[in-house]
Amino acid sequence: MAARWHGVALAVFWVALLVLPAHGPARAADALRLDETFRAVNLTPHLTATAQGGQGFALRNASSKPLTLVVQRAELNDLGVALGLQSGSRPPLRLFSSDDREFSMPAGPPNGLVFTIPGGAVQSFSLANLPAVETIYLWSPESLAAHQVNRQTFHAGVLFLLAILLGLSILAAILRRSRRAAYGVTMGGGLLVLLASLWMRDVFPDTQQFLSLSTYRLDAIRAGFGLGVVMSIIGHLNLVIRLAINRNYWTRVIILADIGLLAMGVFWTWEVLNPDFAGLISSELGDIALALTCGTVLLGAFFVPDRRNR
Repeated sequence: MAARWHGVALAVFWVALLVLPAHGPARAADALRLDETFRAVNLTPHLTATAQGGQGFALRNASSKPLTLVVQRAELNDLGVALGLQSGSRPPLRLFSSDDREFSMPAGPPNGLVFTIPGGAVQSFSLANLPAVETIYLWSPESLAAHQVNRQTFHAGVLFLLAILLGLSILAAILRRSRRAAYGVTMGGGLLVLLASLWMRDVFPDTQQFLSLSTYRLDAIRAGFGLGVVMSIIGHLNLVIRLAINRNYWTRVIILADIGLLAMGVFWTWEVLNPDFAGLISSELGDIALALTCGTVLLGAFFVPDRRNR
């Protein structure tokens, strides 16, 4: 009986030796294979610390033609920067290749740089002065340009619709003479200022336009965030302390707005802790929740019932 259990234990031991290496992490020295169909990849899992204090990676060009690539950092959480939770300054990227080339020319996006790898070559690269906690993406220039255009179109469209809704809500609040609708307009306007400040880089992609408007950008983010928080508190206190006209209606509006604010806080906090928790849309989820919150409040002000409907 003892010999039988000894044989079983020995078999389990050998199976474990065979299985465990198969599930271990990929070796940092393994070169990432790329070809003409490459679009984008999160480069962070392929990075390894270098003796010089940077991060290194290896690439293999499986095509016969040179490949042009773009290295880009994950975006900063601008609300975290405005509130002092994150640093807004980062050193520029510098890339060194194994054939003694250096790349430091900025690409189209902020904190990005363009480099090339010859056809059929296997090369190692080193990013100087790059903390291990940063998330890095590798793009093809065409895919990055398409991604930026799509995001710019989406942001501009959402801001345009919310601006129209803000104007309609102001008109409805005036015609209905509703003080609480005015509160909703004020809160929605503050959240819209916050959202527009966060998306300013995409709405005004031209460098000179952005630089001329970005002087007070962080102040606008703080003002919009503060105004939205203050008006949200006032809206809750009005329901608790005062007898509100159409109380059930405003209770539903505030509950829906609270759900959006909670989602916004969760996504933004998650992004600060892990910038790549949902891939390329990680930086968008908190902003989308903010846009939904803003739209909910403005719709509540626009569809406010008549004062005679109690």
